[in-house]
Amino acid sequence: MDPLAQSRSHGLSAADFVAAIGGTIEGDPHCRVQRFAPLAVAVEGEASFLAHPRFQPQLASSQASLLVVREQDAPPKNTFRAVILTQDPYLYFAQASALLLSRHRRAEVNETVVQPGAQVSSAARLGSRVRVGAGSVIEAGAQIGDDSDIGALCHIGGGVRIGAAAMIHARVTISAGVVIGDRAVIQSGAVIGSEGFGFAVTPDQTWVKIPQLGGVVIGDDVEVGANTVIDAGTLTPTRIGNGVKLDNLIQVAHNVEIGDHTAIAGCVGIAGSAKIGRHCQIGGAAGILGHLEIADGTIIGPMSLVMSSILTPGKYVGVMPLQPHRDWQRSAAQIRRLARQRTTPENNRRLGDDDHS
Repeated sequence: MDPLAQSRSHGLSAADFVAAIGGTIEGDPHCRVQRFAPLAVAVEGEASFLAHPRFQPQLASSQASLLVVREQDAPPKNTFRAVILTQDPYLYFAQASALLLSRHRRAEVNETVVQPGAQVSSAARLGSRVRVGAGSVIEAGAQIGDDSDIGALCHIGGGVRIGAAAMIHARVTISAGVVIGDRAVIQSGAVIGSEGFGFAVTPDQTWVKIPQLGGVVIGDDVEVGANTVIDAGTLTPTRIGNGVKLDNLIQVAHNVEIGDHTAIAGCVGIAGSAKIGRHCQIGGAAGILGHLEIADGTIIGPMSLVMSSILTPGKYVGVMPLQPHRDWQRSAAQIRRLARQRTTPENNRRLGDDDHS
């Protein structure tokens, strides 16, 4: 049977969702669905959700079997076969979709499968119901947890430990000795455990490479985006906490520490030995210098450059807003003058006059 067709033969009922996630059911608790779809296109056997009032007009014409909605936004009774009432439909959708995907995978995979062309060392250990894609290499001493997927053309180095229910997409490289927790998602092209950028300078200004032997330790429920790189530590590990979410094209240098449940957007660069706290949010293309600390709960705006430690949580932004080029030149000139100006009314008046010259 085609895997997609097979997956559709399995689903979850409204009662299953409520038992796992919570909420209140109106209608048929035995209503089963195979997946979620937008209100406007959902059909019988699918679920949908209403997270924003602007989509409320779509309720009347939606063909979904199951609706997830706030109590105050619920449609008239019998509009849908089943309705689940919850405080946050969008969060509920995310959790329910994950449950469906997990159920579909268990239905599809009942034994460990190694695709043709994959090379798995006899000294590696694969758990139950593991899938290894074509062309992947798993070296001696590696351990892969139950219900994990290793995509095509991955390289898993010697002694790597990957927990249960991991999703390692195609063309991921995980270097020797890296430890990854349960339920990891590693997107294509990511490199985990590459050698850190460490060199010692000689008296004649040449460089001597410093071996990077510390490895990487990643917690549970971590997601690493496509083409993101996490370097190995020099003597101790680079550490990524539980629940951390890393977007695409991020550079995490050697011996960086990222606290639990911090989220970092694309193209951020983090220099060596920086320590980022828990529950932080870092905007895209921000730069963080090495050997500094960022307090728990800090928010850093996109394109910001963090040049010193942040010890007090808050929102920090370090980039000038977009302006027409001529206005930007004037603003930059004004900022340069500030250091030379005394804060007197006369100087403030003159500064304003200069701006119009």
